[in-house]
Amino acid sequence: MADCTQMGKGSLYARFEEQGYPITTIREEISARMPTPAEDTALHLPDGVPVIELTHTGYDGQGRPFEVTTFIMRADRNALDYRMPVED
Repeated sequence: MADCTQMGKGSLYARFEEQGYPITTIREEISARMPTPAEDTALHLPDGVPVIELTHTGYDGQGRPFEVTTFIMRADRNALDYRMPVED
């Protein structure tokens, strides 16, 4: 398994760009739902607490997806905060 602390200087996106995959667009899909039994156990959720599921996709200049990450978070202890430029 790769050691994530040895990624080198810069972000994960810099590593993708070095390999010829510059991320030009990002899409994040966010939903809330009740956890699966495995998520309930792993996250030590009290009864009735939902999870936030965030699926992050990075796209190259041709619009091809090449990086997908899904995050599962406790909805009672996490918040999402975005700042995005408005383009014409």
